[in-house]
Amino acid sequence: RSSQRGHFFLDLLLEKAAWMQNIEKDQGAFDETVLEILGMEATARGDEGYDSECAQYVWPNAKGNHEIALYALCWWRASERLAGPFGARHSSFFRFADPRLVDVNHVVGARGLEEPAVLHHFAGRSKDWDFMLETFGMARRNTGNCQRVFQHVDSRAAEKRCTPGGPP
Repeated sequence: RSSQRGHFFLDLLLEKAAWMQNIEKDQGAFDETVLEILGMEATARGDEGYDSECAQYVWPNAKGNHEIALYALCWWRASERLAGPFGARHSSFFRFADPRLVDVNHVVGARGLEEPAVLHHFAGRSKDWDFMLETFGMARRNTGNCQRVFQHVDSRAAEKRCTPGGPP
């Protein structure tokens, strides 16, 4: 949570924080940051890096539509070239989890929070913040104090058993 790598990633991501109209609000900035770092690793190995070829799909096209499918296809091609094929990606910076083994990004919806996941993600454009905070067990009045948020996260983490690396 607080490491040189983590700060480096956040610095690169926050450089893109002001991007307007990118796919799924901040998703494009996050995804481009991942490719950017994978590209740096490739260059350090003597391979071709990442020249932002997928960025053209981050913003709306001339008709004002986001082409998320084209971005996703480009991202998968670039990440495979930079870090290896699905299920066998390698990076000295990131630790890729195999989604066939563990639900890495469980979107909370009809299935709720009952299924185990590394991350429960409240996705969508119109989030129900009161429901999210109630589910998380934190009063809205405490969210303006980062120290209280961190303490709450740490105490909730201590309540559940965590298996680093996921299932065997």
